[in-house]
Amino acid sequence: MSTLPAMLRLVRLLNVVMVAMGAALGALLVAGAAAFEGGALVRTLLAAVAAALLAAGGNAFNDAADVEIDRINRPGRPVPSGRVSVAGAQRLWAGLTAAGVALAFVLSAAHGLVAVGAAGLLVLYSLRLKRAPLAGNVAVAALIGTVLVFGGLVVGPPLAAFVGAAFAFLTTLAREVAKDVEDERGDAALHARTLPLVWGRTRSVRLAQGVVVLAVAGLPFPYFSFGFAPLYLLVALGAGAALLAAFVALQAATPDGAGHASRALKWAMLAGMAALAVG
Repeated sequence: MSTLPAMLRLVRLLNVVMVAMGAALGALLVAGAAAFEGGALVRTLLAAVAAALLAAGGNAFNDAADVEIDRINRPGRPVPSGRVSVAGAQRLWAGLTAAGVALAFVLSAAHGLVAVGAAGLLVLYSLRLKRAPLAGNVAVAALIGTVLVFGGLVVGPPLAAFVGAAFAFLTTLAREVAKDVEDERGDAALHARTLPLVWGRTRSVRLAQGVVVLAVAGLPFPYFSFGFAPLYLLVALGAGAALLAAFVALQAATPDGAGHASRALKWAMLAGMAALAVG
């Protein structure tokens, strides 16, 4: 029990909760309130838990793979600080991932196959893609977008879930690039080939800002093109404000500014999910 707080930090509890919410949101976008009634509620909850377990396992594996870089960039994280061993993080990854995949197969073969693919991509990201320019950023953004489709699939054809998936993809892509800029010093020390080290910091920041602009421009679409309720626009203003704050923070093209942008983009994701839910 003494290691429980470290384990919760290792799996990034807030991010895991957001993943579960994303799966539930996908079901809501597809079926509305019916996604939380009767048997559909059970399936929606199972999808949310399965997605959360896979995300938590992936985060644990990522920290185990990144221990050398984190000793420079984030020495207070559980693995580089010694509160959780590399082997302990790997065991946690194995257990959480196995549980998430098993739950996904309980839902359907399609969910199980998506879960296996996602788990494999999370490992590939930690071992190879994270240090490849842009490929790792796109992989993570695609995984986050897939969470909504994964949730929507439990209650019907998940076409409507792609509305939220697109916003999640753009917001996550911008955040992943910002995090690369924030982590530039540690990545350079270990000769990683992240975007700012290959393209240069300025070009990377401009890419992130361009993606933010796309996300802002797309905010009105659910209302004007998909018949969302007017309340959507009101709540979406919060997401827009957070996105604009991220854009401004990136303007300085510094690691500190990128860190501020990363945090603003997380708030933008939360506000965007809330807007989609009420809309």
